[in-house]
Amino acid sequence: MRPPRTVVTFVLAMTVALGVTFVVPLASSTPTSSAAEAALRKSVTSDYTLLRRAPASYVIGTAYRGWTVDIQGPAESGYRWGRIFGDLNACLWIYAGAVAGSGSANESCQDAATMPTSAFTNGVISPGADDGSSIAVVAGPGCATYDGAHLIGYGNVRPWLVPARASSPIPTSLVYGSTVRWRYVSRDGAFVMVRDPASGSTDGRGLQSWFFLPRGCFP
Repeated sequence: MRPPRTVVTFVLAMTVALGVTFVVPLASSTPTSSAAEAALRKSVTSDYTLLRRAPASYVIGTAYRGWTVDIQGPAESGYRWGRIFGDLNACLWIYAGAVAGSGSANESCQDAATMPTSAFTNGVISPGADDGSSIAVVAGPGCATYDGAHLIGYGNVRPWLVPARASSPIPTSLVYGSTVRWRYVSRDGAFVMVRDPASGSTDGRGLQSWFFLPRGCFP
C-alpha cells in the first residue's frame, strides 16, 4: 500500500524545509579488499522498513519504498546485510521480506557485523522491556508539529554520528501529552528512539510506529 498523497507531500516539503544533507557512508563500511565481490541490487518494496544494528535487534533507522539496497552475504534470522542508499548511504541490517530484485552490484560493505550500542547511543538505554519504557511527550526545544497539533518524527537521524543529522521527516499521531515508549538516546544526546503504541506494531504499512524525536520532546 502506497502512503497517502498528503503524507508523501508532507515528507517532500519537510525534506526541503529542513535542508537535508546527505552524508557519507560510515567509516567502517568500506570493502575489505581492492577487488569488490558481487552483491545483489534490490529495492525496498514496502512503504517503509526498519533497519537494525543486528538481525531482530535495536532499530537504528528506516528505509522507504523505492530505496536502493545492495545486499551481500546470506540471510540471518530473516535479515540481510548490505548498503542502504536513500538518504542514509550506510551498511545496516534490513528485513529480507521488504526488498526485491536481482540486479548485480559490487560489495561496498565490510563483512556483516553487529554495531555495538556504544556506537549509536550515549549509554542511556531504557531499562524496561524490549520496546522501552513509558514517558509522556512535552513541548520543548526542537519539538515541533506539522499541523499545529501532531508532532514531527524522523525516520533517520544517523544516531552513530556526532552531531546526529535528522532526515526522513514523518507525520505521527502524537500530540503533546501523548505517551510513547522510549528505547535509547542517540550518541550525541540530541534524539530519542521511540515507539508510538497508538500506531500499532506493524512494519511496512500505515503510520510508522518506531522513529526518532528530539530530546527536547521529553522531560
